[in-house]
Amino acid sequence: MAQINQWTTTLPGKEPEDESGKKAAFAVELLKTPADPFRAALAVFATNTNKALRVANEWPADSFVMAEVKRLKEEEGELSFLPSKADLARSLWERAHTASTDNDDFTKMARLYAEIMDFVPKVSKIEANVKTASTIQVVASPLDEQL
Repeated sequence: MAQINQWTTTLPGKEPEDESGKKAAFAVELLKTPADPFRAALAVFATNTNKALRVANEWPADSFVMAEVKRLKEEEGELSFLPSKADLARSLWERAHTASTDNDDFTKMARLYAEIMDFVPKVSKIEANVKTASTIQVVASPLDEQL
């Protein structure tokens, strides 16, 4: 007879798999989206939403995951987990095309997208107003000798 609990089903003779590889992958995804552990869990368990919900709730406080996050930050640096230019542009483009985006927001997002993708030439906001130095000629006068 199978033992059933709230989240998993364990069949007789089948041991739970070693989850250290999944936890390491979750740690990487958690560094990419630290404010959204569910998104990180879905990246690892895309086909199992129930597992992703449990993982998002439990694994951010797991000692293995916390140690892996710390190790990755030290070895790779926190900046290596930020989105690339392409990731940012893709996210912005997708968000601009949602049904809830009004015209003003779309215009702002499209302008930002164009700047990120270098569609708009960068123009310096400081005007180069270069003047050549003027030469002044001082003529000596007889009054200068009296001083």
